Amino acid sequence: MTLKEGMSSTEDRLAVLRRMRKEGRITREEYDELARAYQRPEEQKEGFSEEPDVGSDWSVPDTESLDRPAPTLQLALRRDLSGLYVTGLAIAAGALMVAASIGALPWFVSISAVALLATTLFKGLRMVTRIGAIAVAGIVIIGVLSSVGGTEAPAAPQPVVTLPAGDSHPPVAGSLDVYMDQVTELWNSVDSPPRIVRGLTRQNEIGEYDTFLYRFGEWGRVAGAFDPNSEVLYALLAAGQVNGEATDQLYLHLCFMVAPFSQECIDSYHQIGLAGGSLADFLDTTHEAEWKLGEHTWRLEIDQNVVTIRIYGADAI
Repeated sequence: MTLKEGMSSTEDRLAVLRRMRKEGRITREEYDELARAYQRPEEQKEGFSEEPDVGSDWSVPDTESLDRPAPTLQLALRRDLSGLYVTGLAIAAGALMVAASIGALPWFVSISAVALLATTLFKGLRMVTRIGAIAVAGIVIIGVLSSVGGTEAPAAPQPVVTLPAGDSHPPVAGSLDVYMDQVTELWNSVDSPPRIVRGLTRQNEIGEYDTFLYRFGEWGRVAGAFDPNSEVLYALLAAGQVNGEATDQLYLHLCFMVAPFSQECIDSYHQIGLAGGSLADFLDTTHEAEWKLGEHTWRLEIDQNVVTIRIYGADAI
């Protein structure tokens, strides 16, 4: 083979490689590597020109080089990545997953972004990375514009309680006629322990009524059920250990809350609730009693040396 024929054969192979690169069948790195393999030693020293001279005819002749199988794209890890880059990539992927778990990003966006970051670790996936980046950015932009331009659904109308002019605590049929903002004041109106000295703990419930709770140390508590819309109470409960420091005074506070200055309330507790006796008579025993006082139902229970007094409005039975 003459020198001229050798040069022609090399140029033909390079022409094939250029066509394959322009068609996207091989990457720029693969083209450079194959082109260097086709060069003759003297051309490797002098360098080679990737592009043909203007006006040259670069049609591919029918030579044996055309029968060579086209190089296939092999998925291989890049070796030019630093440890710092890989660490940053892992941190970014973790941040995306955390953002999805707390609802800051949709899961499909986070997973797509993590997969996109992973493509930068492999050779020959630059085009995939670019297209994926554009797609993910488009999804994020559309999501942001939708959230900004969207309108929130109007909240469901809440029932409004209209109070008579000049009366912020009107009687409510079926209730105990005690409002939440009166609980502490009415309870502490009795000049004897236990006293409420802190705020009441409220709890939203699934049913019709919400509840409140207040603890007197470890020995006793007072609780109740109220309508969250009107704030009026429908049930009260006071409980304490039989030998608690002020358990024998719980009924006085309850009487003053639902029936202020009512001697009948006090007498009913002693005569019906305790059967004319005292708490000490029921130590280590079980006892139950129930009676009516107006429209309210009272229940007393003593079990395992714990006294529980309950009061129900007519609508809470």
